Amino acid sequence: MKVSAGRERCIGAGHCAITAPGVFDNGDDGLVVVLTPEPEDGDRQVVDRAERLCQSRAISLTSTSGGRRWARPRTGQTGRPPTSTTP
Repeated sequence: MKVSAGRERCIGAGHCAITAPGVFDNGDDGLVVVLTPEPEDGDRQVVDRAERLCQSRAISLTSTSGGRRWARPRTGQTGRPPTSTTP
């Protein structure tokens, strides 16, 4: 798996660095930095979780065979997920 991050999309929430600290960090400007572009297979679960938690959809995961097997569809929406209206 290869990991990439679009700093132009990043909003600096930091969920990636908290979830997978060996793979992601926040730079001096607060935006995502990929520390390990090709993490070990054992890190796949935490990297996948970090990608799912990314509010701005800045993280992309690509299979090493070339397909974008793990990447979420890009909707163009960024920011916080919708909040629940249930009391």
